[in-house]
Amino acid sequence: MRKAGILLFAIFLCSTAYAQSLLEPVYETQRAFERVLADRGARSAFTEFLSDDAVIFRPEAVNGRDFLRSADSLPDGTVNRTVHFADVSNNGLLAYTLGEWTFTPKARPKDIRVGEYATVWSKVNGRYKAILDIEVSHPVLERAEDRLHIPKPRGGHSNKQGWSATDATMNFLRMSMSKAGLGKAYDMFAAEDVILLRDGLPPIVGRGLAEDETEKYAAVDFPKRVAQFQTGDMAYTWNPCSYADSREGMEKGNCLHIWKFRDKKWFILLGVFAKVTNTVKPVLKEAAGREH
Repeated sequence: MRKAGILLFAIFLCSTAYAQSLLEPVYETQRAFERVLADRGARSAFTEFLSDDAVIFRPEAVNGRDFLRSADSLPDGTVNRTVHFADVSNNGLLAYTLGEWTFTPKARPKDIRVGEYATVWSKVNGRYKAILDIEVSHPVLERAEDRLHIPKPRGGHSNKQGWSATDATMNFLRMSMSKAGLGKAYDMFAAEDVILLRDGLPPIVGRGLAEDETEKYAAVDFPKRVAQFQTGDMAYTWNPCSYADSREGMEKGNCLHIWKFRDKKWFILLGVFAKVTNTVKPVLKEAAGREH
């Protein structure tokens, strides 16, 4: 019995060390991005770290590299990001980072803007490149307890059976758009430690609070699933979306969900609802779903 206990503990240590070894290059890449962002600005940072087909939101979805090439100028000021969390698939091919951003305008440095970001990374030729980057903004949070607090991370499962995330993601979309609504869909598909980000609000952590928030959204519509990518025990989807918020009326935006395979089921770990407040002509073509 004692030998079995020792063996299980040894396996736990090995698995923890392996997971940490996968995470280290993700954190290293994110922090390298942050250094370039602080030293040389947003154009240099995104140009260096975006993949060729990366999606960013300005505020509509656009190809990041095309946007940077065509933009005559970017907002004049200092942008900073601070990573708070990273997670990676069990094969190391897909990862995401999450943290806070600030923008200090050069002309009016007291008018600081703040919010959270999420970046999805894919390993390309041994290096992580950002394939999607999305932000939300809100008023400066005076109370420390309102700022982003990450729960203790939980790992996924190996998914040796190769169970696809497609059924889960499509069922989530169908339930969200049905009479059951988005709140019930979050109750059904969100992990206990889910994080919800949306414009105008502090970060929301936990399935119960996320359900309470999303129950306020009616007439939810995801007109199409633009992209899905799955590898190992992690997947992500993003969609244009619209919904009626009882506090602000009809909203239009873009939605990102990060999924993780746990306990023989796919769960949402992160939901981001970023509002579209003005119009930029989209240059992004619809992407087909990919699975690895």
